[in-house]
Amino acid sequence: MNREKLKGRRAVFAWVQSLDSFFRQARLRYLGLGLLIAWVYGSWFSNGIFTPDSARGVDTLRISLAASAVGLLVLAFRPRRRAPLAPGFVLAASAVVSATTLLFFVAPDGLPLLFASAVGGLASAVLWIAWGELFCQVDLEVTEASIPSSLAVFVAAVLLIYLIPAPVSGIVAALLPLASSLMLLLCKNDQPEGFAFPEPIEPFSGVLPSLVKLAFCSMVCSIATGCVVTSASPESLVALGMDDRGILFYIAGGVVAGLIAVFAIAHTSRMSFSFLYEWAIPLIVFSLSLRALDEPVCNVLASVLACAAALYVEVLFFAIFARITAKGFCLPSETFGIFRAMVQLGFLAGAMLGVSVSPRFGLPLYLALVCLCVVMLPLFLHLQKRFESPGMLGVAGALGPVAAEIGAEARSGSEVTSREGLAGSALAEEAGKGTCAAPVAEPVDYVAAMAEAFKLSPRETEVLRYLGRGRSVPYMREVMTLSKSTIETHIKHIYAKTDVHSKQELIDLIESYQEGTGEAAPVSAS
Repeated sequence: MNREKLKGRRAVFAWVQSLDSFFRQARLRYLGLGLLIAWVYGSWFSNGIFTPDSARGVDTLRISLAASAVGLLVLAFRPRRRAPLAPGFVLAASAVVSATTLLFFVAPDGLPLLFASAVGGLASAVLWIAWGELFCQVDLEVTEASIPSSLAVFVAAVLLIYLIPAPVSGIVAALLPLASSLMLLLCKNDQPEGFAFPEPIEPFSGVLPSLVKLAFCSMVCSIATGCVVTSASPESLVALGMDDRGILFYIAGGVVAGLIAVFAIAHTSRMSFSFLYEWAIPLIVFSLSLRALDEPVCNVLASVLACAAALYVEVLFFAIFARITAKGFCLPSETFGIFRAMVQLGFLAGAMLGVSVSPRFGLPLYLALVCLCVVMLPLFLHLQKRFESPGMLGVAGALGPVAAEIGAEARSGSEVTSREGLAGSALAEEAGKGTCAAPVAEPVDYVAAMAEAFKLSPRETEVLRYLGRGRSVPYMREVMTLSKSTIETHIKHIYAKTDVHSKQELIDLIESYQEGTGEAAPVSAS
């Protein structure tokens, strides 16, 4: 009997290991953020738990948002912020969120329902912070690749909830936080034990004012999106056959936001808050303008654009804060906690404003929000300069992208060889030879020899030099001020001209030139 139990446990363990290996290779584990976002919209904006226009749904959403904002601020200012949240604490919080969401089915109106909403909201703050800390521990390239993919997971999960009949769809939505935390814990298994984020190079009190201003600007944008989504008259939506509490708006908005995120990440040289809102604010302004027209079709388009802007901001700021944390002036829980708390309070305020505004004051309200959002963009640009200036960032600001790379390496707790760039462990020593932004001549300039032998262009030569040092694509983006797609194109050209087909072949070729034994391969037509 004991042997059978032991055999069964081993089979289960082997199955879990195989599943974990699959998730690792497919990088699906990092997409659990999309499930957490789907829990929010699948629980309150579908018919799985609450009926359309239910007062229970409105009250629980407001209480949950407010309680979550409180929890985020508490975690942002907790004493031991350098240490990531403990896995057991994260798992317990996810269980609480799922359990309290399931209670919405049976809890009576009044204090029991509001208490469940508050407890679930507080617990959800743990999951938001935990995902932010995780994305600050892994390579920036992994973080950026996970952003549009998380939106795809969000769309798939919410679409499934929409298609499944109630109450099964509500149960599925309630279990999403638990599934999200399990994927997060699988990711944390790759992190070293006893990991702690590097000590910030500046006191938090000096960074806090600018961080609060930035969060306040984001709060204004959330007020605008929340107002648009909740102010569309039910009669105009019913006339178009859309009486599903707006879940279809978020599905369509998720698709739009995902497409924008893919394009934005691939075609920008540097990601920043100002860059993020250069894309988001036009979406918000167009949605407010369409909403001011107050026509059924315009209301639908306005809601889709507002949802796209909200979801775009929802996920892109994870990548932005990962970059800023890498510069070493703030800890992840501080940035994610303050920013997300303000964003959630902004959506709460916008939702309350949207349902209470009368048609008489609708047009002036939307025009005022348009003006506020337009004013926000130059403020974002100003704050971005302050975040990147040497006076604000100290040493990190003076070193620029090099400080970001050093911070990212310290954050991940591994050497350059652990990065998923084209250079492997054989090039780790080369990665530590130079820390300046411009390429430094080597005692044996094997890069120049390879460039001459394979007819590489100056840009391709520069990319090859960074590859030889084990630098990642995000690092090259910062240093060379080129977009991700441009750098990847240069890498493809290097592969073609050197006639290699994998990173290991390129490593071997580089090593042969380092040792002075390299021979030119036939130059391809490309």
